[in-house]
Amino acid sequence: MPALAGLAAAALAITVAAAAAAAAKPSTIREEVLQPGGLRVTFAVPAGYTGATPVPLVVALHFAGKVTPLFGKEFLIGLVEPGLRDLGALIAAPDCRGRDWTDPVSEADVLALVDHAMRAYRIDPARVLLTGYSMGAMGTWYLAARHQDRFSAALIVSGLPLAHAAEIDWRIPLYVIHSRDDERLLLKPTADVVKQLQAKGVAVRLDVVGGLTHYQVPGFVPYLRAAVPWIQKAWRR
Repeated sequence: MPALAGLAAAALAITVAAAAAAAAKPSTIREEVLQPGGLRVTFAVPAGYTGATPVPLVVALHFAGKVTPLFGKEFLIGLVEPGLRDLGALIAAPDCRGRDWTDPVSEADVLALVDHAMRAYRIDPARVLLTGYSMGAMGTWYLAARHQDRFSAALIVSGLPLAHAAEIDWRIPLYVIHSRDDERLLLKPTADVVKQLQAKGVAVRLDVVGGLTHYQVPGFVPYLRAAVPWIQKAWRR
């Protein structure tokens, strides 16, 4: 797992690096504590949302670290919102309450969050994306595989795949981003799994990034933006 100090520094850098991008067409940021249970979530409501037209939903799983209240907020406003803004989606970043995102507590929280978003906002259930970075990416591999009836695509950034990821019957499209210069989670395991999945005919794409370490999280914003047309096309299939 990434060192806490490194990710704390990355979280600070995220906010600064994304400020200009976020100012262009800002989403409305809402902090909520969902009841019952008290799950803390930060939402980014797309500009111009009125509820008249269904919008996509993005559930964004943050990286590792000491989870202080609304820990997912910096991840949301610094990476996911500016990166995926063009989807016009409601973006929800929950705080991880389990040991990681594969914990049963975290799994239940993510599913409860999807249910809440469907009730509280006008969401298109055919366009629900699960995404995450580092620990969140590993959680995305895990939760997307287990709940392909709830998520219609997955965007996986800088996270190792499940040991049996190539054996899963994937029915949803996967977009994977990983840096060849990642010093914490090496590219090869991810590239090997993607190659095996592609050989089986799975709709999966790997975007190999150069020049970014694991802690240079803001540097991945352009690569998330580049994934948007692919995700939109996949949703139209």
